[in-house]
Amino acid sequence: MFATFTDWEFADMDAMKATGEAMWPKVQAAGAISFTATATGPNTGRTRIVWPDAATAQAAIDGLRAVAMDMTDTKVTGSAAGEVMLDFS
Repeated sequence: MFATFTDWEFADMDAMKATGEAMWPKVQAAGAISFTATATGPNTGRTRIVWPDAATAQAAIDGLRAVAMDMTDTKVTGSAAGEVMLDFS
């Protein structure tokens, strides 16, 4: 499994939650296994998407980020990605 992490800055927490809810079907259709969003501050958050492999993630992630940015006033402030080493869900 492969995970992508994106740090976001946004103007409105409620709008960001709504965007995340609207994005999940698109993320899932792109091949994602799971999607988690965590508030890291009053106007910042981090998403984690788990994918079956790096190729699936790399084929989808840039387009998905662009769609999310079109849906609400948000911008990407950082990102990371890598192979999942442990998962105790």
